Amino acid sequence: MKRLAVAAAVTAAAVFLTCGCASSKKNSKKKSYPERPTEWSVEQRSVEEVTPLSGEEKAFIKRDPENDDVVRIIQGVLGDSAVNSEKDALDLIASYSREMGLGDVYSELQFTGTTDYGDRLDYRFDQYYGDMRVYSSFVELTVDKNSGNRPIIINSTYTDMWGFSVKPRVSSAAALKCAADNYKVAKGTVPVLTIYSGPVLAWIVPVSDSRVSEVYIDANNGDTIHKDMKVS
Repeated sequence: MKRLAVAAAVTAAAVFLTCGCASSKKNSKKKSYPERPTEWSVEQRSVEEVTPLSGEEKAFIKRDPENDDVVRIIQGVLGDSAVNSEKDALDLIASYSREMGLGDVYSELQFTGTTDYGDRLDYRFDQYYGDMRVYSSFVELTVDKNSGNRPIIINSTYTDMWGFSVKPRVSSAAALKCAADNYKVAKGTVPVLTIYSGPVLAWIVPVSDSRVSEVYIDANNGDTIHKDMKVS
């Protein structure tokens, strides 16, 4: 009898890992990571070196509310050299890696374009982990066109991915089943792995619904952690 009870418990655990819990909205716990590297390939700048913009009393520094060691926004004169290309922008961003908690920006950040605001120009870099984009994680550098493309703002939502595992515990088939518990899923739908905010490894499952286009299934426990709503 005791052996049967143990076997049943093992089977139940295996079912949980493959099928998950499609109705749950609870996110998986954030992992604890090993210590990240503390050396970078370019000379590092300090926020103490940033001088205020003309007309301002001091440089603006915004730190992460959960980690005071990480800076999220720096506004001021960031460097003496003009930024005239995406390479210049990435090199400037790399020089603030220590202050902003960035890893290897040359392998993690991919240039996604510029936005011209007339007197200012934004260079946008989205974060990738291997070939997977990290949801809502990016670094933007703003230059002042009126002062010869001088860099004046860095804005970052970068996610520390050091030690993150991309091996799912929930299979793609189980993710489909989890999504199908609440939504219609077309035959032949293939889930795609992504890295959601947290970071959390997740399956993106397209669904057929009047309001929802995709659901994100936690690849560690099968929870539904996000829904992409259709734009009306």
